[in-house]
Amino acid sequence: MRYPKGRWAVLGLFILVITMVFLLPLGAVADEPLPLGAGMCINKVESLIQKGKLQEAVTVLDEFKSKQKGLDSETADKKGYTHYYIDFLLGNTCLMCSEADTGKRTAWINRAVNAYEQAVEKKPDLAPAWLNLAKCHYDLDQMNKAAFAFVKGYEESPEKNANHLYYGAICYFQSNDHVRALKTFNRLIKQHPDAFSLAWRENYVSILFAMDKNKTALPHVEMLAKQFTGDKKKKWQEILLYQYLNLKMDKKALAYGKRLTQTDPTEPKWWKAVSHLYLNRNDMKNGLSHLLIYAYLTPPTREEQSLMADLYLSLGIPAQASVFYETILKEKEDLTKIKRIVQAYTAAHEPEKALAWIDRGLARKSDFGLLKQKAAFLYEMERYDKAASVYEQLIQRTKKPGEYLLLLGYCAWNLEQIDRAKNAFGQASKFDKQKKSALLAIAQLSRIAQ
Repeated sequence: MRYPKGRWAVLGLFILVITMVFLLPLGAVADEPLPLGAGMCINKVESLIQKGKLQEAVTVLDEFKSKQKGLDSETADKKGYTHYYIDFLLGNTCLMCSEADTGKRTAWINRAVNAYEQAVEKKPDLAPAWLNLAKCHYDLDQMNKAAFAFVKGYEESPEKNANHLYYGAICYFQSNDHVRALKTFNRLIKQHPDAFSLAWRENYVSILFAMDKNKTALPHVEMLAKQFTGDKKKKWQEILLYQYLNLKMDKKALAYGKRLTQTDPTEPKWWKAVSHLYLNRNDMKNGLSHLLIYAYLTPPTREEQSLMADLYLSLGIPAQASVFYETILKEKEDLTKIKRIVQAYTAAHEPEKALAWIDRGLARKSDFGLLKQKAAFLYEMERYDKAASVYEQLIQRTKKPGEYLLLLGYCAWNLEQIDRAKNAFGQASKFDKQKKSALLAIAQLSRIAQ
């Protein structure tokens, strides 16, 4: 299981579908009776809306409002030309036009915004206008304004619908105003604890994560991991496991991971997670055992097979490591893995297999390290003629060939090629590290020759 190095990413839960348009009954006014002219205008608009003639209804409202021009404010108010309900009704009608006339949807929504703003300016406690204004801003992707309007709509509504406060929190978050988003969510928790669903808590946690308040989020994550079921439960269990690690609660992370393997033993991700938790503690034995169970539950990737092979090798079980390396190399050969299988077969005392893989590696690329290993294997297997040939290649490829000249001399000596041996030892004696051994070998050869 790969855990992100930074905070857990925001979960992408913030998708609102706000389709409701809050309408007062057409012609109804809560506080005071409408002037006669305004009442007649509303009745006419109501009739046009019922017939589906929305744009004609907008025209009627615009013409009625325009009658205030040239009049003093007191007269315009008495006639009803500036009444807040006319603005509210105009906003509603424009909003309905935005759904019917999709080609001009944005223009209609902007007109609705203007109308609702005039309505709440005249009557600040008109909750339906605030809520419809919030919807307009949301549809226009004006999230901060939408958030403010949702919260105002909530505050001015006598019934205090928790959804409106929730929408406000989410819109604040989408506008990257994390502080207000968190403040609004905290208010929601305090005022509507019973309405605070698991889905809302998910979003609350995401806001806390975005603000790097992971420790504050932890009890909520624990609750989500406990109360959800199915795939959601597993997702939050995984997040909780990461949070324990992120907060450096390593012992708790391991204990929780082990509990997950016991309560949900057929889920591969828990075994893999616990394996890595053990490996982080340098407990390679338990790390490998849990990784093997993971591999039984789901086909391991090449990377995971490689890790198992490396762990077997590190634990001194080279024969089993070589089995994994063979599998990996059947799929795709690369020099790094070839060197590892050579190491495994060397540790398992299988020089022939190690030598075969060295040759396969050299066929791919001329590698000095593999060439050196090949020479050493050939020498140990007393194949002096072939070993000498490889040492000659090594001598040509290094600026300080003293070691390989000395070994070439020994190969020639074993092959009873005395002149070749003396020549190699003579060249080796020019290097400080090999001088003593080379001169001793020359002296021994001289005594033999006598």
